[in-house]
Amino acid sequence: MAERFGGFIVETDPAVPIPHAFFTDLLPSIAEPAELHVTLTMFRLVHEAGGFHSPVAHYGLLRDPSLRTALRVPGNPNEPDRRITNGIDLSVGRGSLLRFIAQYDQGDRTWYYVNTPASQAMVAAMARGAVAAPEAVWDGNDVPQIRPERPNIFRRYEQNIGLLTPLVADQIVDAMERYPQDWIEDAITEAVNYNRRNWKYIQRILGSWDTNGRGEDDRPRVASGGDRSGQPAGERGSSR
Repeated sequence: MAERFGGFIVETDPAVPIPHAFFTDLLPSIAEPAELHVTLTMFRLVHEAGGFHSPVAHYGLLRDPSLRTALRVPGNPNEPDRRITNGIDLSVGRGSLLRFIAQYDQGDRTWYYVNTPASQAMVAAMARGAVAAPEAVWDGNDVPQIRPERPNIFRRYEQNIGLLTPLVADQIVDAMERYPQDWIEDAITEAVNYNRRNWKYIQRILGSWDTNGRGEDDRPRVASGGDRSGQPAGERGSSR
């Protein structure tokens, strides 16, 4: 049994600023604990780094001891990596975090800002070369080039399906809370294969897999159990 918490010592404990909008606009939408833990950890890390203008490296989140403890699975020391990454993707997809890539001579690294108008303007200015990245992002004297980065699923949707509207982005985030990321990526691929390039069809594929499973060989049921009609398995003959 975990040791009972003794209470906050508000007179001496340092406080971490959290915007009021987190409680009114963001918190009611968060269903996945990993996303909540990541978001709150990000507030603490940017506070420790100097404020909301401070970027945090991906490995800073991934290696944070408190976050790893919160999202660990007993008997599986590597499990926090997957859960933290999922929480980050949900946070970026929902819009609480901004992700950007710093390109160095020796490779790329991923960084995050808390999403504010100032950080949006900063990432845009860095991406077009109007301002240099903050020194915290430098690698010695190597000043990186910057590009914004969306979650992989968002990029895959835009590259294969079409324009990512705010409504579709919200629906993708909802799907990310319900299904494994590889399911959504595979469902997008299936929609392209059947030339049904719309989010409603992707949702039907995911719903079919969730209800009927994906088959023993773990291939999409549209490919292994469906026909060439363009309908997910389990929906043929439906009037809907």
